[in-house]
Amino acid sequence: MCGRISQSREPDEYFANIFTNMHELFTLERPTATHNVPPGSKPLVIHQLTGEPVIGRWRWQYLPPWAERRFVSPNATIKKILSGGNWWSGPMKHGRMIVPADGWYEWTGEKPNKQPWYIRPHDQKPLWMAAVSGWRPDLNWKESEMTTGFAIVTDAAAKGMVDVHDRRPIILTAEHAREWMDPATTVDQAKELLSVARPESAFEWYEVTKRMGNSTYQRKDSNEPL
Repeated sequence: MCGRISQSREPDEYFANIFTNMHELFTLERPTATHNVPPGSKPLVIHQLTGEPVIGRWRWQYLPPWAERRFVSPNATIKKILSGGNWWSGPMKHGRMIVPADGWYEWTGEKPNKQPWYIRPHDQKPLWMAAVSGWRPDLNWKESEMTTGFAIVTDAAAKGMVDVHDRRPIILTAEHAREWMDPATTVDQAKELLSVARPESAFEWYEVTKRMGNSTYQRKDSNEPL
């Protein structure tokens, strides 16, 4: 699972780390949530839905146009993605995007004393989360953004990370992230990319303040070790 993420860098910094030939600066409204970004908000995403790579804000919740509100999902398991069911066949064909982040949060324990953990790359460089959105070429852009949104693709955790949570977002290298977004990449090729996610050994995880359990808590110590 991926319950919260951190996106404390400027949009241009994320974009320049994945597309080194950036020709324009992006002026995006800075959201209130940066260190502690929850589902339902509009974090930064990078995509090539209409051809050229861009960075923008997108609703973090996937709701198929035909589904009821109770089917809203912030995550999509790789098992469901690979099954090619009605939920995910369209998004895999023309709704692939990347969620740039500094790290993500998971929890251990039971309520009301659940302990949050922060997971980040050892090198502390931006990471690239594979995601799928409900955007389609025949949908009105606003309709797609507000109604269907996106879901982060997850897989089973392994090694020590499984002690924090049994699922984790699929993190791609910059090269594979560009391939994932490329409209020329076929669905079969995109599915293969999900099998070459960065391994658990590329990350570190540690306990952080329980105050960040509240999504309105946005101080820098949200992801600092206790």
